[in-house]
Amino acid sequence: MMMKYFTILLLSVLLFGCEHLKKHFGGGDNADSKIMLKKDTLNVVTMNDSMVIYEGVCRGCAYENSTRFIIEDTVGIVALDHINTKDNNPDNVDGGNINKDLVIVPKKPGTTTIKLYKFWKETNDAADSANFSQYKIEVRK
Repeated sequence: MMMKYFTILLLSVLLFGCEHLKKHFGGGDNADSKIMLKKDTLNVVTMNDSMVIYEGVCRGCAYENSTRFIIEDTVGIVALDHINTKDNNPDNVDGGNINKDLVIVPKKPGTTTIKLYKFWKETNDAADSANFSQYKIEVRK
């Protein structure tokens, strides 16, 4: 019985301590957060949030180094800030996938629908520009 109370007390202290440390070191409500954008819903973010779209490129393909992404936002509410590239494959293995994390930042509050274009060549191709993904975003203050 005493062990049960001690375990509950210990878990409570650890839970409170972790939440306290998270807020103290920037992991709490005041921290910028990254929101993964979804195509099938209205994505609601704040001005402090960063948005992320996870894309991938075939590793070792002819178009690996020429792949480009363009975000079209005619209202000017969001902008593509940078692209994080991660290759988690071992060096001695052929093939695989290279992760491309597109980080998008809000510029002003409002609602928009953005188009994400993925180009596999150095020049824009009509076939590539006909293939895009749409994301609905609402940026709140």
